Formats: sequence, structure tokens, C-alpha cells
Amino acid sequence: MSQATSSLTPVMDPYGIPQAVKVLDSKAEEVLEASPLYFFSLKLLLNKDKRIMFLSINPKIRALWLKTKIEDT
Repeated sequence: MSQATSSLTPVMDPYGIPQAVKVLDSKAEEVLEASPLYFFSLKLLLNKDKRIMFLSINPKIRALWLKTKIEDT
């Protein structure tokens, strides 16, 4: 009896943590690496709803959205 084999390449979730971190890192001029905002953003993006929002909004305002979130805390 043969078994079906799964694909060796995992399907990337467009709203997954690796994708969100990649987008966050692309904002290096606005969100400095190792800054308090960067680490706050990493923690914020653990929340799936906030991660989806971050990745869905206009790229031009992503950093501003993160800054408003840190001010809300």
C-alpha cells in the first residue's frame, strides 16, 4: 500500500509571523531595528488580528499605525 507524500515546501501564510517581520524589517528607516518601537511591534504582531491589520493597511501608514499603538499603551 502506498502512502501519499506531502510537499516538501511549506505553504507560506501571507499573514504569518515571518511575513510580518519581513515587512517590519523593510520599514527600517521608520522603525529602527533594536529600538523600543521595533520590539513593541514584534510583541504586537504576535496577535493575529493586529498582524492581519498591519499587513493589510496601506504600506505608507504602517509605521504610523505602529506608533499610535505604542502610544495607546
